Amino acid sequence: MSLANKYRPDTFDKIIWQDHITHILKAQMKNEQKNNHNYLLFGPRGTGKTTAARILSKAINCLDLQDGNPCNQCANCNIINKWQTFDYIEIDAASYTWVDNIREEILDKVPYPPTQLKKKIYIVDEVHMLSKSAFNALLKTIEEPNNAVWFIFATTEIHKVPETIVSRCQVFNFKKVLKETMAPHLQNICNLEWLSFEDEALNLISDISEWCVRDAIKYIDQISVFGSISMENVSNFLGIAGESMVKDFLALIKAKDRESVFKKIDEIHDQWIDLLQFAKQNIMYIDKSLMSDIDFFISVSEVFSEIIATAKYYPYPTMIYKIAINKFLWQNKQTTKHQETITQEDKTKEDLVVKSSDWIEKNQNELENPISKEKQILNQIIEKVESKTLKDSLRDHTFIKNISNWKAHFIVINKIAEIALNRDDTKNNLENIISEIVWENIKIDIQFQSKEEYLSNIL
Repeated sequence: MSLANKYRPDTFDKIIWQDHITHILKAQMKNEQKNNHNYLLFGPRGTGKTTAARILSKAINCLDLQDGNPCNQCANCNIINKWQTFDYIEIDAASYTWVDNIREEILDKVPYPPTQLKKKIYIVDEVHMLSKSAFNALLKTIEEPNNAVWFIFATTEIHKVPETIVSRCQVFNFKKVLKETMAPHLQNICNLEWLSFEDEALNLISDISEWCVRDAIKYIDQISVFGSISMENVSNFLGIAGESMVKDFLALIKAKDRESVFKKIDEIHDQWIDLLQFAKQNIMYIDKSLMSDIDFFISVSEVFSEIIATAKYYPYPTMIYKIAINKFLWQNKQTTKHQETITQEDKTKEDLVVKSSDWIEKNQNELENPISKEKQILNQIIEKVESKTLKDSLRDHTFIKNISNWKAHFIVINKIAEIALNRDDTKNNLENIISEIVWENIKIDIQFQSKEEYLSNIL
């Protein structure tokens, strides 16, 4: 048996980092009436949605509940654990997408009472994969459920589930497990399996798995064939680099040492390190260390985003790295060489920025148009900030929605720009600048929107 299955939780208490959900479910199970018949569990992969659905199914039918947890010993728990009943049905919506599938698997059978269990349970995994007609067919059934039938839906993409379905369910949001919680969990499994381990190796596994518990345990299972979970074994088996290699690689890029960077890329490839995964590791390290060198990290992060978007479709990942990094170094060199030169386009933009008092006198009519006023204020802010990276973030990714009640509402359409603007020192600086411009004490509210969402709102 794989470690992921061996250590899969069989009670609510064993699910990690989802106490905000398990405490509620346990309380509901202890309530004999149990009036909630429809549940919708959503969140990232590997966070316990399907596991919680199975535990909930047993708790609903358990003959000897233990503080809201299924006992896993009674007849009902055993037949669910062994899949020996037709009263417990799991459906993968990716395979049963169409209305005919739903009618055959659910709707035609719902009227019949359970034959072995107290309640008939339907778990529909990845429910967002159902077609529109399949959702419509389900709607009436879950709106007026048979007292003996319970539905538990699970999905990683709740935004694809129709609101008519969501509104008829009790919804639980599963959170991505933090490294601080994941690492002790992995340590416990290693101890139970008598595996020696290095803390750094377990932290690296947590990062690479992107805090998906299932993937992290799977990696330990794979690496355990070497006898220990060490950095060397993790790197060799999974083809991933240590943090020191990531730091050294970024340092070479920052030093603009093209020859050394290209040589290092070949060395990394020769060590059988997965270059696509290496690009993700660089992004993760940049995210963790962003504030230590914000200008460089923001600019170089675009290089690795380009590599990730391209590498999986290209048979020679080393060339993808070299092309992307060469372009970055060349652009960086051009920027440095001409940083004192103001292009005609920049000059034109600067001419649009007028001192606050002059602008108010000359453009009184424009003040009646809030969009024009806010654009002008944003331009004046851009003129006054000193950091080039911050100027670019404001110019390319930021909009002022409105200024009211002594608060300026900023919309940011880039995640890295949002992080930069939310720094305390940056936020204070912007508040001081905008307060000087409008002659009022203004606070800033920063809201992130995707580019698509922003464009949809203004159209």
